[in-house]
Amino acid sequence: MPKLSAIFDLFDGLQSNHIRTHQNRCVTVRNRNATCRRCAEACTSNAISIKDNEIFFTPHRCIGCGTCATVCPTGALEPTEPNDTELLLSCLKAAKQADGEAVIACEQLLDAASGLFDPEKVVRVTCLGRIDESLLLALVVAGVSSISLVQSTCAECEHAVGMKTAELVVATTNTLLDVWDNPLRIGITNGLPDTLLIDDLGYDPSRRGFFLGIAGRAKTAASAILDDAVENALEQQEEAAPRYQKVLDDGTLPHFLPDRRERLLDRLAQLGDPKDEVLKTRLWGHVTIDLKTCNGCTMCATFCPTAALSKFLESETNERISLEHYSGDCVKCRCCEDICPTKALVLCEAVQAQDLSNGKVESFAMRASSRMKDNRHSILNSMQTLLGVDQITEC
Repeated sequence: MPKLSAIFDLFDGLQSNHIRTHQNRCVTVRNRNATCRRCAEACTSNAISIKDNEIFFTPHRCIGCGTCATVCPTGALEPTEPNDTELLLSCLKAAKQADGEAVIACEQLLDAASGLFDPEKVVRVTCLGRIDESLLLALVVAGVSSISLVQSTCAECEHAVGMKTAELVVATTNTLLDVWDNPLRIGITNGLPDTLLIDDLGYDPSRRGFFLGIAGRAKTAASAILDDAVENALEQQEEAAPRYQKVLDDGTLPHFLPDRRERLLDRLAQLGDPKDEVLKTRLWGHVTIDLKTCNGCTMCATFCPTAALSKFLESETNERISLEHYSGDCVKCRCCEDICPTKALVLCEAVQAQDLSNGKVESFAMRASSRMKDNRHSILNSMQTLLGVDQITEC
């Protein structure tokens, strides 16, 4: 179990021009029994590390790549310079210059190829680990004709772990595009497309206007679509960070859905209805609860960061608590699974795609917890637990 003081020190150290931190969103801050260490596992420069179950931050090692924010399930880490909106705008503008082709490349490759390509047709990132599914799907919805992530010699790069994150993001996005029946696929390549390279015959940097002197209805239509996408991105407002509250009226910690996850669900809705298939990705999970093992403490809902698990009374006259679960709001942080005292809860990898789109909610009827001092069923629940039988009648 990590020291809480070390977690707070980590967030204080991470706050910079490259990363904005929201420590109240971190599942380890919300509950020290949570096992999430994804930021440290994915850090490309070892700026975030773990030793003897303590998390450490070495500021001078941070390269501002944003990979830690890509893997953070709850949005506790948010990339800046550029932020997500600015990066999307850059991608749309570059795609417009490249006749609808969106190309994102790591800076090492672009530095090595300096002077050989048109810089207005490609987007530079410190590491491809910065890219997430919500950005890629936003480009698909915007109408780009293709999306390519261009790597350098990543296998030899000291920040190679970022490429593993990029590969996972691309695989996840392609799975979503397949299930949502969209033909576009994202590729990872080892070199810039020929269309981005400078042609010695008549290339003029001053003539980089989109589609200048180019005829064709298809290209004109693509230009109009991307123009609209740029305008929509410009209209996006950065939401203020939610004000931290200790406990809500229902006894749970504050809930939030990361902006990236909201945007992702919105983009999927724009793509239409998915096939009736099961999804297995890094993004969502499906909760199952063994009601015979569950003690009804509802700690899973108390600490769930997104309210994917929420609790409610079945009626004003009935003290029995039920849980509701919506897979679409689950960010797969596994906090619920980590803190379940009886291990009655399991987070499954498989999620029905249609459940995400139709908002299907699953209910679990809890038995009143024997741990609740003010619960009039405490003695009954204690006897049920002691005897191992449910058929006991209150008089």
